[in-house]
Amino acid sequence: MKRLFIFVLFSFFLLFKAQEQATAAAAAAIADAVGDSITTESTEPTERILSFHSDITVHKNSSLTVTETIVINSLGYNFKRGIFRTFPSVRNLNGKTKKVKFKILSVKKDGVTEHYSTTYESSQKTIYVGNEDTYLDPGKYTYQITYETPDQIGFFPKYDELYWNVNGMAWDFPIDKISATVHLPQGAKILQNACYSGVEGSRAQNCSSKIISDNEIEWQGGSLLSRENLTIAVGFPKGIVMPPPPPSFLEKNGISMFLLLVFGGLLLYGYNSWKKYGVDPEKPVVYPQFNVPEDMSPAELGYIHHEGYNANYLTASLVNLAVKKFVVIKETTQKSLLGISSGKKYEITKLKEPSPKLAKEEIGLMNDLFSKSSTIMLDGSYNSKIERAVGNFTHNMTFQYKAFIKEGNNSNKVVRPAIVVFAIFILTFIVSSIIGDSTEQLVIGVFGLIFVIIFFAITMVLISKMEGLNKGCIIAFIAIFFLPFFIGFIIFFIAGNFDQNTRSSFLFLIAGIGFLFAYRYLIKRPSEEKLRKQSLIDGFKMYMGAAENEVIKFHNPPQMTPAIFETYLPYAMVLGVDKIWGKKFQDMLEQMSVDYTSDWYTGSPIGFAGLGNTLNSSLTNSISSGSTPPSSSSSSGSSSSFSSGSSGGGFSGGGGGGW
Repeated sequence: MKRLFIFVLFSFFLLFKAQEQATAAAAAAIADAVGDSITTESTEPTERILSFHSDITVHKNSSLTVTETIVINSLGYNFKRGIFRTFPSVRNLNGKTKKVKFKILSVKKDGVTEHYSTTYESSQKTIYVGNEDTYLDPGKYTYQITYETPDQIGFFPKYDELYWNVNGMAWDFPIDKISATVHLPQGAKILQNACYSGVEGSRAQNCSSKIISDNEIEWQGGSLLSRENLTIAVGFPKGIVMPPPPPSFLEKNGISMFLLLVFGGLLLYGYNSWKKYGVDPEKPVVYPQFNVPEDMSPAELGYIHHEGYNANYLTASLVNLAVKKFVVIKETTQKSLLGISSGKKYEITKLKEPSPKLAKEEIGLMNDLFSKSSTIMLDGSYNSKIERAVGNFTHNMTFQYKAFIKEGNNSNKVVRPAIVVFAIFILTFIVSSIIGDSTEQLVIGVFGLIFVIIFFAITMVLISKMEGLNKGCIIAFIAIFFLPFFIGFIIFFIAGNFDQNTRSSFLFLIAGIGFLFAYRYLIKRPSEEKLRKQSLIDGFKMYMGAAENEVIKFHNPPQMTPAIFETYLPYAMVLGVDKIWGKKFQDMLEQMSVDYTSDWYTGSPIGFAGLGNTLNSSLTNSISSGSTPPSSSSSSGSSSSFSSGSSGGGFSGGGGGGW
């Protein structure tokens, strides 16, 4: 019985242990299954760079041949067509900022030559590997980019050094594994080496090096996050790699000297042509003139004196017609509903038909104003008849006198030097861009040149159209709208990142344009006849604009009379001495206690001292308003930087990504 009891207990014990082991095995199986699930989930494929290896060969001429092998995992999100690689176009080396060149030797994908394109922007060169119309299937791809780049060695007093940024800092993808190998020229011996990893400027050294031979070394950088890089540095004895020879004097200053000689030639040409065509004849001495010079009309006299048209010429012509009894001018004051004065209006009435003895512009003015009625009202409101009269009057004046004023202008003399300035600039700028291997500089220069040519052409046209009192407005327009852009243009190209040759080209362009403006002004040579007439007009203005105590110094000046006052008033208006002329007439009336009533003008009692000025302003404004149509209303609906070798940075810099 005891034996039977012991056997039963032992059987229950064995059954319990077997159940415990089965439970543990089941739990382990579940754990393994969960672990596998977690592992599978954590290794879910992502777009990334699986490996980046750079094989760098240093040549004795200080250039490098670099082969970058980049393995990616593409899912078609960012790596759609392939990859792109960027290279900075400038770097600091040997204490100087210099341009860097890259020459692509080959581009392959999975061992087969691959299509690529190149762009230049923001001081960097970008290589797009792949075809714009061809998309990648999800999977792993191996890209290989081989390129040459010159002048990449740093030369120091005791050693020479390659300081190189392996992958650049502009990659938007993590890199699982990064490495680099450097092959120095035969005979070189590695003196020292260092590596840095992490973001730009990092001093972290999560990397290792292995010297393969006296002139070969390999680095392992582990994994990197996006925007992190591996920077390597290796020093070797001097004399192995030859530094590039310094540029010769002509290479460095040849273009500048050539431009200086051309500009000197321009100055010499400008001086000789000015002596031949631009020296002004001697202007006759100005003497007081007591009569209208050569019976000129007021408008003709004003046009020749100011060398251009002004709106008050028409007003003076109307006053002249009134003085000669062809029209009468009646001024009235417009009043508002409250009886407050709100402006002046003028009623012009024709008294008789125009005489052939009148000036052509005055005959045309009367015919235009009084074509259908003998009265016209100037109240500031638009009138198509006034618009037509003003337009015809302006055209008539320009047709009669512009050729006389422009005689000897010599504007065609500017064409040759202008062609020389722009042609020499284009030539030297293209040569500078080729020497500097800068496509970006060439593009910027072309757009800059287009702006300068447009600015120059518009300014020259405006200068040619500067007539009379409008000159100040045009100069103000140029100063406000063009000068700031031109100054900004100058600052941009002087302070920008351009080499000496390019800056010399733009300085020549700026100096050349300044020369053209000065030459355009100096080459003008007024005709002797124009100077003669202008001296007579100046003498007439001298008489009318002189104060009374000055007039008595003149030889036999005429005595002021109402007839002389009226006859000369339109001329005083165009010459700008109407206030003085009216004041002298009023002083004469007061001294002689004589009453005077005008039969050609009726209006407010303003006194004769202000009569000409009032007509010059109010009547001219009324004519201007009447000739301007009202405006119609409208509605509308609603990469990397370089360091000295003490931290992460270095060259090649740049970076890359998918596209």
